[in-house]
Amino acid sequence: MLNIIGIGLSYKNITEEIIDIVKESNMIYLENYTSKYDMEKEGLENLFGKKIILANRNLVENSEEIINNAQDKIVSFLVIGDVFSATTHIDLLIEAKKRDIKTKIIHNVSILTAVGETGLFLYNFGKITSIPFENKNVHEPLDVLEMNKRNNLHTLFLLDLNPSENKYMTIKEALEFLKLDDDEFVVGCCAMGTRNSEIKYGTVKGIKECDFDSFPQCFIIPGKLHFVEEEALELYRL
Repeated sequence: MLNIIGIGLSYKNITEEIIDIVKESNMIYLENYTSKYDMEKEGLENLFGKKIILANRNLVENSEEIINNAQDKIVSFLVIGDVFSATTHIDLLIEAKKRDIKTKIIHNVSILTAVGETGLFLYNFGKITSIPFENKNVHEPLDVLEMNKRNNLHTLFLLDLNPSENKYMTIKEALEFLKLDDDEFVVGCCAMGTRNSEIKYGTVKGIKECDFDSFPQCFIIPGKLHFVEEEALELYRL
């Protein structure tokens, strides 16, 4: 059996149902490449009373080990955020279904819903994009922004990270890559869903000068604003 479980953006999102399921598992994997969690592996092991295997991108994308174990064991695969916010995780479900392995899905909060705290309506967001560390010849983030602007939609930028090396792209670094006008408005977001969360709204120039020290970080370029969205953003204005 394969349990694919979202553990949210904070350990406080871990429910009794999740704890019970994990405690009944023979093997537990924790993906550690899509985001940063506010509890380390050792803390989660104490919470569940089980040993946890860290799963990097290579192990997950080449899912043979996880799927093979799920054929005759109860395997739980823990995902930071929601289970399918990262596109690679749907492959685990597909492979399990192909082999007639019983599956259980537990959803949770993710950055894709947590950004609603900014006051921007979720249905006014366009295509989401990400900015990688190696971005010398990367054009997609700018193309996505241009497309969303044409349609008066908000653009959420997710920033690259490598938790195993404690390496996280900052909002400032990402804005310097985009080369936006200094007077364009931005919503900066850090460690959403945790006790260290921060939301700040201001111009590119103002946001670049902010001292964001929590991770992971992301930001939003708003599109056309509803008057309620305008009122909500004023709560976070620099």
